[in-house]
Amino acid sequence: MKKAILFAALLALSACNNADTETEEADAVAAGDVADTSAASDVLEGDRPGFEAVAPGTYQVTRTGGEVDYIEIHPGMTFSRVAADGTATGGSIFMKDGKTCFLVEGEEQEACFSDGPRQPDGTMQTTSANGDVSTVRPVEGSLEDHVDTTA
Repeated sequence: MKKAILFAALLALSACNNADTETEEADAVAAGDVADTSAASDVLEGDRPGFEAVAPGTYQVTRTGGEVDYIEIHPGMTFSRVAADGTATGGSIFMKDGKTCFLVEGEEQEACFSDGPRQPDGTMQTTSANGDVSTVRPVEGSLEDHVDTTA
């Protein structure tokens, strides 16, 4: 559950800079230049404020219980995450029914989240299916900059 909340929050922050690519892809499809490959695209389709409100980067996710995870959203809508307990995971991000979903590599069930609007300071709240709310905040650097590698 904790992983799902973290993934959703971070993924929700990842799509801010995709607007130009999305427009170019839509123009190409409309012109008949390429097939519509939105299911396999690195541009997510869906309702705002989710992915379209954020950009790839590194994020701190503070979960309901105060645990802090870090996630890095990569181009191509994939992610890497390190949980508060040091567990590392990764996978893919996509929109489903207006929610931001994370699918951890090797797992069959995605975790989907409802994302709140991005605030002026860049933070966003995301809510899991069971109602847990996490706060996602962009941070400087890469995932490795925020993970204790001495353990």
